[in-house]
Amino acid sequence: MRVRKVAILGASGLVAQRFQQRLANHPWFELVAVYGSPRTTGKTLAELTWHLPENRPDLPELVVRSLDSVLSDVDDFEIVFSALPSDVAREGEKPLAALGCYVFSNASAHRMDDDVPLVIADLNPHHLLSLRNRGEAGFVACGTNCTIVPAALPLKPLWDFIGLDQVSISTEQSLSGGGIELLNAYRETGLHPLEIPGEAEKMHEECLSLLGRAQQDGVRPANLPVEVSVKRVSREYGHIVHVSATLHFEKDQDEVIEWMQNYRSRAQALDLPSAPPEPFIFVDDLIPESLPNPATDLKSGMTVRINNVQVSGTSIAFSAWSENTLRGAAGGTVLLAELAVAEGLLDG
Repeated sequence: MRVRKVAILGASGLVAQRFQQRLANHPWFELVAVYGSPRTTGKTLAELTWHLPENRPDLPELVVRSLDSVLSDVDDFEIVFSALPSDVAREGEKPLAALGCYVFSNASAHRMDDDVPLVIADLNPHHLLSLRNRGEAGFVACGTNCTIVPAALPLKPLWDFIGLDQVSISTEQSLSGGGIELLNAYRETGLHPLEIPGEAEKMHEECLSLLGRAQQDGVRPANLPVEVSVKRVSREYGHIVHVSATLHFEKDQDEVIEWMQNYRSRAQALDLPSAPPEPFIFVDDLIPESLPNPATDLKSGMTVRINNVQVSGTSIAFSAWSENTLRGAAGGTVLLAELAVAEGLLDG
């Protein structure tokens, strides 16, 4: 596997620094450029305030470049990881793809575009394969909203093997999901908003896309009633969802759990560097006490944790946790790029 040169759009935010952390020792990707705002342009990575709970890893001695110069630099890299705000991503990502770059975006700007696959690598990898044979030099592929991951991933085997008639999701979303500004504000004041405007609508739309069917002209969303309610909580990292659903057929609990436990996807079959051995695991304690360092263990924080599974007749309920800045953001997007490389989508 040849090492491919990559750039990050974003320098000092939580997701941008998660990208830096995960690329510091990646076996397939070499970080050669980081682009930032006027506030960070001209500074070395070492000069930027490090916001993540783990120590800053050994990073290449790079100076943050101006985002205004990225289109003229495309000969320097092949892959771009985007941690841009949505309004900036909307203007900048597709021009990079038009110049032949492969853009893997954590931004929401293009998630619902017909020509941009929205993918969780071990849930709907076939949606990514819709990019094959398009005859275009580059593309944009998007990771999902961070909170839909712990809900949709465990629902996937139920949707495939049993069928679902209805889903209800309620969330407890950590402060880091709102970015470093919200996290710092809470640390200073002890206060945070409970509301997350637009979040429930995003989760609803993305859930139906993820479980939908890929077609030539986009994705046909799943025909499934989904209700979502959201709230922000005072936990710094890690999102929790509480899911209840109606199964299409009556099943006993042991059978349902066995189907879920045996679920594997293409990412596991390919043994991708960031793919956990199991997409989700069943645990007694939903929130882990600690995680391995994501700079040295690419699988760290990539497993969804599930507990309190209850099945009765056609009803199922469970709670799930995932690390929102890892599995739900940078880690999931890097895994998406690994999948694209392994499937040959970057090789014409």
